[in-house]
Amino acid sequence: MSVASRSLVRYIAMLFLMMVVDVSLADSVIVVSIGGKSFTAKVEDSETGRAFVAKLPLTLSMTELNGNEKYCYGVSLPTASRYYSTIEAGDFMLYGSNCVVLFYGAAGGYSYTRIGRLTSTVGLAAALGNASASVTFDKARLEANIKMDGDIPSVTVVTNLPEGTSITTLAAKSLSAAESEWKDYDSLDAEEKSKFRFFKLKADVE
Repeated sequence: MSVASRSLVRYIAMLFLMMVVDVSLADSVIVVSIGGKSFTAKVEDSETGRAFVAKLPLTLSMTELNGNEKYCYGVSLPTASRYYSTIEAGDFMLYGSNCVVLFYGAAGGYSYTRIGRLTSTVGLAAALGNASASVTFDKARLEANIKMDGDIPSVTVVTNLPEGTSITTLAAKSLSAAESEWKDYDSLDAEEKSKFRFFKLKADVE
């Protein structure tokens, strides 16, 4: 086979590899960014939650209130409000039909429609500060970039999920994923990596 032919085969193989990347990330997972700090959040599987996700990305200038919350009017969403005697830091709610509220401290005693909740509140109060804050809500992104180093595929992950999120890269040995169980790609040696053709990414969001 000529050099040109081998290059063409390698190019086609690389394109094929790129077409068989499978990404696993729940539609309910979003990223909340405040300044240089990012948080993972899970949105409710509800009419309100789905309508909120459909509006993303969304950057809101949120006003300080009561030393425990930030709020912003102007985001109209379906409502299913109920009375909450207790609200925890990390909850983000809809007040009325068009006011998004992000709590960074305990609250309660009003009616809200729940939109979702941050999976961790470590650093949330500091990121929000005690004045108005710009908060961006965006869909979580998880993508794979595959490059060929000779016959060996190299998989790198591109994501906007916060640092520390567990991302597992998996791969299958043959051209038919059904013929091989998924394995940890990073644990393979160079010869084993050269045999892999299917790749799957998964983010574990607690």
